[in-house]
Amino acid sequence: MHTLTLGDTMPIVRKTVAIHPVVDSYIRKTWSMLVEAGYDATYSTALNFMLLGAIFEAVKEGGWSQKTRELVWSFLEDEKTISELNLEDQLAKIADKLSIPKNVIVEIREKIKAREKSVKIQLPKEEGKK
Repeated sequence: MHTLTLGDTMPIVRKTVAIHPVVDSYIRKTWSMLVEAGYDATYSTALNFMLLGAIFEAVKEGGWSQKTRELVWSFLEDEKTISELNLEDQLAKIADKLSIPKNVIVEIREKIKAREKSVKIQLPKEEGKK
């Protein structure tokens, strides 16, 4: 079992991830609760707080309850949700690599969700280019 000691210095891994709206809601509630309790918390702090709780609960003797296991595994069977989360991940990667403006990504997302067969996007011209 891993132990986490305050003051351990480890490099922080920065990731862009797609979060399900229900999970986002609970992260925000946790964030609010932590701030109200006097902690200097951020969205990332709340997410890590929740994940650590879930991890430690899962690895303890007996692990998660049967009901929790069923709910977590049923999430993976929700193909629509998984597809939407995967789409958001892919769009974020494309946007990062190509420096695409946010409004263009929003337009691409909407066209994909509408299942348009052809997605043509006109990128704004850069200053000084014809």
